[in-house]
Amino acid sequence: MHGRNNPLPPVIREITKDDLTEYFGTPAVKSTKRKLDPDLPTVYWWIIAPVAEAIETAIHLSLHDTLAFASVAPRVKGEGFTSQTAIDRFIQHVNRHRRRTGLDEIPPGKVTPHMFRKTMAMLTRDFPGSEIAVGMQLKHAATRALANRSTQGYMDHDPSWARLLDTAVNERRFQRLRDLFDADRRGETIGYGPGADHMREAFAAVREKAEALRASGRAQRGDILVEHGLLKRTRLSIRFGKLNHCTLDENNPVGAKCLEDAIVPPGHRGPLIDRCQPARCGNSIIAPEHLPIWRAEHASLSKLRNLPTLPTNRRALIDRQIRDVEIALARVDEA
Repeated sequence: MHGRNNPLPPVIREITKDDLTEYFGTPAVKSTKRKLDPDLPTVYWWIIAPVAEAIETAIHLSLHDTLAFASVAPRVKGEGFTSQTAIDRFIQHVNRHRRRTGLDEIPPGKVTPHMFRKTMAMLTRDFPGSEIAVGMQLKHAATRALANRSTQGYMDHDPSWARLLDTAVNERRFQRLRDLFDADRRGETIGYGPGADHMREAFAAVREKAEALRASGRAQRGDILVEHGLLKRTRLSIRFGKLNHCTLDENNPVGAKCLEDAIVPPGHRGPLIDRCQPARCGNSIIAPEHLPIWRAEHASLSKLRNLPTLPTNRRALIDRQIRDVEIALARVDEA
């Protein structure tokens, strides 16, 4: 969504049946700013057509007098769901089915809707691959959201729990980096593209340093913990994503396609997520686990391109998308 003069879009349970409208010819949702503003100004949030259709469907299903998202059957008591109830049920569902899904149990503790939204926004910012995956599915919708200053501001770290989140994220990131290191040590393919080549060189340097420590007697021979310790101190830059991994070094962002001819906001560090070009970037790693997604995307785009009723400009856009996917897949064939 994209809004004006409002720090956050309306939460879903506050959308009423008369909030769906148009603003400058584009589907939008009306919102009233209530916090810290006695004037209660009305603002508008632009949405894409599928979101407008979903809200309209909810309006028709809702049995509540004013709320769009409420109970759809009389057997459900109350005016509708609440954010807190939804989160509680989600946690119960995850814990109930964790033996089948393999997920870790979510421990007891306070999880408020705001904490959930804020934490997910912060994680999304730290893992640019999420936006890349979303962008391939939603196209302009992802770009529109990322262009919104309010959205980016909401992704900023909150000092009240940023330290805990950063620790958890960094631990998980190092665990995945260590898995890549061990796979490379076993001679397995860790990925394709220039980013993968740079990572293999960095891993080789770590092993060479560890061997030097062992040769000098300052480390036990054969102890893999020596290499893992060096790997952690090396602080290699990597961001894991669903379509690729990004190895952009904030202190030396050479080859970053997302920064080419870009206006970088003051104080910004790291990649510009909405401008990522995973197939063309020198910092990109296409890992083996990414290949099914790229191949499925190629098949989907090829099928769409062959529709006889497709407009010429739309077919040209799909052709460009197919070329990007083929560039990524070509790196696998060249390896």
